[in-house]
Amino acid sequence: MKANNIFDIKRSYLLVRRQVLSNAPVWLIAFGAVAGTLLVISLLVAYFQPQNLPGLSGLYFTVMFIGGYVYTSNIFGELHQSQKSYQYLTLPVSTTERLFSAWILTAVLFPLISVVLMALIVFLANLVMNFTFDVTPFQSVFSNSGWTAVKVYAVTQSVFLLGAVYFRKNNFLKTVLALFVVSVVIQIVIVSTAWILFSPISENGVNIGPQNMSLELEHFIMEYIPVTARLVFWYLTIPFFLTVSWFSLKERQV
Repeated sequence: MKANNIFDIKRSYLLVRRQVLSNAPVWLIAFGAVAGTLLVISLLVAYFQPQNLPGLSGLYFTVMFIGGYVYTSNIFGELHQSQKSYQYLTLPVSTTERLFSAWILTAVLFPLISVVLMALIVFLANLVMNFTFDVTPFQSVFSNSGWTAVKVYAVTQSVFLLGAVYFRKNNFLKTVLALFVVSVVIQIVIVSTAWILFSPISENGVNIGPQNMSLELEHFIMEYIPVTARLVFWYLTIPFFLTVSWFSLKERQV
């Protein structure tokens, strides 16, 4: 069967299944090691400071973010290995299906499994130390802040998915470096613009100064820009980076 750009859910499922089965031993070891370490930490906290056990959710989600970014950065490992790239590129699947399966594994299944493991770790720590069935430990994971953290991860991991396609080696470190450079450039532009507009250089300069700022400009800066930034982050980040990743993956296949 010749690969094409028509999306087929069955082929996507088979590709996800192939990825899971071929990497299951490595993933189980990684998840087991991380979960075991977090469980030990949770037991120690539950023994010495049981009132702080729900507060460990911050640590859990931090580990989820870092682990998810590393995992996402290596999701196309076969593509960058000369011994495996030919076999991977000749699979009877389309570019859309390759990208979709990678996104499902890294942005959906990974945080889902991570959250379930977090809840189990908190529950086990509570059960071992108190020998009671108490649902309150789950509230630290299944909460509004926890749900927000999962959404933020799903958005930000799309950047590392692009890095997984674009970079051939050290994908995670190169993606982090690229993010650092871009953030520095953006901060320089913002600081320079703010300095030009609001720094009181002279009365006849180009700056307007905060005391001369109109209500319309103040509304634009204080309300319009933050609202626009939130909309861009939540609704445009994933489509943008998935689109760029699709073209990068398509170029690699060609």
